[in-house]
Amino acid sequence: MKINFKFLLFSVFLILFSSNDLDAQRKNRVTQKADKAFEAEMYFEASELYKKGYKKTKNKAIKAEILYKQAECYRFSGKFKKAANFYKKAIKAKYNNSNPIAILRYADMLMMVGNYEKALEQYKKYSKKVPTDTKAEKGIKSCQFAINWMNNPTRYLISKMDVVNSKNNDFSPSFGNRDYTKLYFVSSRKGSSNDKIDERTGEFFTDIYSTSLDKKGKWSKPKAELEPINSENHEGTLCLNQNGTTMFFTTCQSENKKSLGCEISISQLKGKIWGSLNKLEVKVDSNTTIGHPTISADEKAVIFSAEMNGGYGGKDLWMVTRVARGQWSEPANLGPAVNTDGDEMFPFLHNDGSLYFASNGHVGMGGLDIFKSELNDNGIYVSAINLKSPINSSADDFGMIVERKSERGYFTSNRKTWTGTDGIVNKSNGSDNIYQFELPPLVLTLQGVITDTKTGAVLTGATVKLVGDDESAFEVKTDNTGSYNFDLNPLTTYEILVSKDGYLNNKVVETTVGLDKNTDIVRDINLDPIKKEIILPRIEYDFAKSELRPKSILDLDLLIITLNENPNITIELNSHTDFRGSSSQNTKLSQERANVCVDYLISNGIASDRLVANGKGESEPYVLTAEDAKNDERGGFFAKKIFKEGDVLTESYINKLKNKFKEVAHQYNRRTAFKVLSEDYSATKVEKIQIEKQK
Repeated sequence: MKINFKFLLFSVFLILFSSNDLDAQRKNRVTQKADKAFEAEMYFEASELYKKGYKKTKNKAIKAEILYKQAECYRFSGKFKKAANFYKKAIKAKYNNSNPIAILRYADMLMMVGNYEKALEQYKKYSKKVPTDTKAEKGIKSCQFAINWMNNPTRYLISKMDVVNSKNNDFSPSFGNRDYTKLYFVSSRKGSSNDKIDERTGEFFTDIYSTSLDKKGKWSKPKAELEPINSENHEGTLCLNQNGTTMFFTTCQSENKKSLGCEISISQLKGKIWGSLNKLEVKVDSNTTIGHPTISADEKAVIFSAEMNGGYGGKDLWMVTRVARGQWSEPANLGPAVNTDGDEMFPFLHNDGSLYFASNGHVGMGGLDIFKSELNDNGIYVSAINLKSPINSSADDFGMIVERKSERGYFTSNRKTWTGTDGIVNKSNGSDNIYQFELPPLVLTLQGVITDTKTGAVLTGATVKLVGDDESAFEVKTDNTGSYNFDLNPLTTYEILVSKDGYLNNKVVETTVGLDKNTDIVRDINLDPIKKEIILPRIEYDFAKSELRPKSILDLDLLIITLNENPNITIELNSHTDFRGSSSQNTKLSQERANVCVDYLISNGIASDRLVANGKGESEPYVLTAEDAKNDERGGFFAKKIFKEGDVLTESYINKLKNKFKEVAHQYNRRTAFKVLSEDYSATKVEKIQIEKQK
């Protein structure tokens, strides 16, 4: 029977029983003996005794309590499926009538085995019984998030390190040197320094092992470290400095089957041999257990896990800073963004200052999940981001380490199944195993087709230029299908500039900011023929007036952009009126309207010699287009067959319409359009001409 060793380093009697526990005198001797083993955290022995005690017990209340404690033994031993089964039995035996914690524990175990739907039901039941307990709300959210994360995994690829792992527990890897060719880790495999079974766990004592990567990319058979690193006690979670010359590791001593607590030991590498141990002198109460160290890149700070006064409940992450050789500051709690009323353990400080850690107090997928926290400008950790699936699972996931310059490294999990890089689901033995992970590059592409706005024909040989805010720049020509394509960088905003002889330039914007999955962006772009008259449909006027309506300015602003994107063109702005009023009045009015538009463009930086204002009066009635039908915003007149494509809005046509439709037709005629006059405008050329005239 295997036990979950990560909790052994901080084993505390956490079981929540009623203060009115059944009188021990009413229990048989076997059950009383089981209770003592349980209180001594000897869960392996206790579970076997409870089995025997249950058979000899007739009292229903005592039997219900035994079932619950049996479930707790399995929970602490990492036997989550068995634990769930016994919590269910305890609930059926009415144990939850006096202590509804059984429902919460049952829900927790259902999560641990990945049965999120049933777990959600149990959390809701517990919430009704104990509405003040925030654990129910966290459990409900965790189930909902976990289902979504399982269905939408991140891009991380993971693989189990079969050469390193054993049938026992292997966990908490640590980089052993700067080039990542050596790993240290903790294991309960056979061959420990003690070579005896720990009666509390049913397994061998944990030792520190190392493995090295050869030139062929293969890891060596793990080798146990010698004294003074390994001893007859438990050695646990460790870390090394950048050069691999200083080791900080957890040591847990016991006597007469009783834990004496844990501390952090330090050893210096002397040649190829680890030197004598020194204790990390941290100012804590003598009965406080500390462990799970990680050291900063500059070796000026150590973060560790401990449960002590001033925390947020359970095990918190604390930091000490070096004040002198061998002297450290008082521990400072990392704060509520990181720590919760649950357990925060297995920290890892990255070179960039970010912190990876495991927690069962934040919303997660079950058991321990791995989180990442970033520092703000004030040096405070301000977030706890769940790394989601496939890094996290319904089981315990912890002990992540990450290389300096890439999203690659190792972590520990006791999941029963895992999906490899080939997509195949593999089975695991349910013990703690070390996994390798890598985040492959994000594949982001942009493609599209360039077409003629008027005809829809594809445009070959058009120039498509991509300019990113990361200072990248690329340029391609469209192929014989009018297509283009680019590879994009993450977290970048691009301007897409399209040009072709005989067409107005066009510019659009795309961004990869916020994209965290491989994405193929499709962006088709139209170009306006440069000789085509382009109508500015929102440049509308009141009857007999030349003042711009507020919404008309929006189209003129778009025209300013077009002129700035095409600095080589000059244009003619043609303004039109409806048929009401005299011809001479309409000609004058249309010229005033054209002048108003030109004045607005000049006031916004467009050179006056690029603009010609022309008033057409009522001379050119508007011809309705297919685009008008497509963009009909005038009450569905095309759908009602009042207007149709090709209709010419002459005076006689309009007079035949009902009065309520006449104004619509008149507004079509009161329009302003522009057309390109030349494509060779040059400010330098104009200046030279002006200079010659002055001479």
